[in-house]
Amino acid sequence: MTTDKHNHFLIMGPGGSGVTTALDIFSDFDFLTVSGVDPEQLHNTIVPLTAGQAPVAFSLKFRPGMDSSAVLQAVQSLQKNLPTLKILTLDAPEDTLVQRYLQSEKKHFFENESHTGLQLAVAAEKKLFGPIKELKDYSIDTSTTTATELRHKVARILGFPIDNQEFTVYINTFGFKYGIPQDAELIFDMRFMTNPFYDESLRPLTGQDKPVRDFIFNLDHARKFFDKWADLIAEMLPLYQAQGKTRLSIAVGCTGGKHRSVCMGEELSAYLKKHCPSYHVVISHREMLRWGKPVASPATCSVGETSE
Repeated sequence: MTTDKHNHFLIMGPGGSGVTTALDIFSDFDFLTVSGVDPEQLHNTIVPLTAGQAPVAFSLKFRPGMDSSAVLQAVQSLQKNLPTLKILTLDAPEDTLVQRYLQSEKKHFFENESHTGLQLAVAAEKKLFGPIKELKDYSIDTSTTTATELRHKVARILGFPIDNQEFTVYINTFGFKYGIPQDAELIFDMRFMTNPFYDESLRPLTGQDKPVRDFIFNLDHARKFFDKWADLIAEMLPLYQAQGKTRLSIAVGCTGGKHRSVCMGEELSAYLKKHCPSYHVVISHREMLRWGKPVASPATCSVGETSE
């Protein structure tokens, strides 16, 4: 695989930010990759490698007690001697990095060397990394980036065409009184609509039932809102996809997650399936188990949402 941008890349980021994954991606794109170069040996290690035909991608090895200014000077010196060098930084919030280490059950390198706890180790490396990342040509926040999305973003930086990947839209309805979904990227609040809960005939039903849907969409403000909202989401999806994302999580909430949010979530799901057929749409109702025993209703909508 070739590219018009035969640049050499330094990939920098604190542990847990995805540097190893990024190097693997560069390797897939026919880069010679070198992991964990000592900043003191940066020039002697990398410059000879760039004499070959293959572009080179490499990462640095940070150590406890390392001087940020010395690393900064080493990288700046390499930039002067290697004009084709580009710098890609990866980063994520400290809490995300800590969580990734806990999930992997690996010890942070700074923990081993300085005998500190994980939280302090992550903070120390982030502090060291801070001034150096200002040299970046490109940066990626990996806190909500999957490996596939990272591959797409690297491909875009290198000028490679991005393979068409299925884009999935997850619509999850919920009740605010039970908390906001932690994985939601977009959150919409339907509590501005008149609440069907206060109609005793509708209270036992859900937003999946036709009487509840009819009640909601007989409200002028509900229909006007939905038309604008659905159009907005449809316009946003290709923009998210163009950024290398392969998924988008949309949370739709009302008070209890049974009536309004369920109805609007189901309606949005149906709209996207009809008007954006190239996207895979998945809908779920977080509070479904709270709805209680199903109640017979005159008809059930093909669109739906959860408890109110």
